[in-house]
Amino acid sequence: MGLSDKDLLVLEEALLENPQLGDVIEGTGGARKMRIQLEGRGKSGGGRVIYLDVFEQENLYLLFAYPKNVQENLTPDQKKAIRKMIEAIRKE
Repeated sequence: MGLSDKDLLVLEEALLENPQLGDVIEGTGGARKMRIQLEGRGKSGGGRVIYLDVFEQENLYLLFAYPKNVQENLTPDQKKAIRKMIEAIRKE
C-alpha cells in the first residue's frame, strides 16, 4: 500500500492512544478494521488497516493493510486466514 513514515507514525499514535479504535470484523476472531488517510492521496486515496489488540499481552499486531480503491472489505478466505493467524498469536 506504500505507507510513508508519516502515515505509520500517525497510525501508531492513534492505536497507542486507543487500541479499540477500529471496528471488530466478524468471523476473524477479534481483528479490527480501521480507516486511514494516506499522505498526499486525497480523500478517496485512503486505506484500510487490519490489526489485532491483545490486551492481556499488551501487544498490538498489524495484520493486513490495503488501499480502499483496491478492496473495500475482506473476502471470506481472507477472514479465515486472519482467524488462523490470530489463533496462532493467542497461543504464544
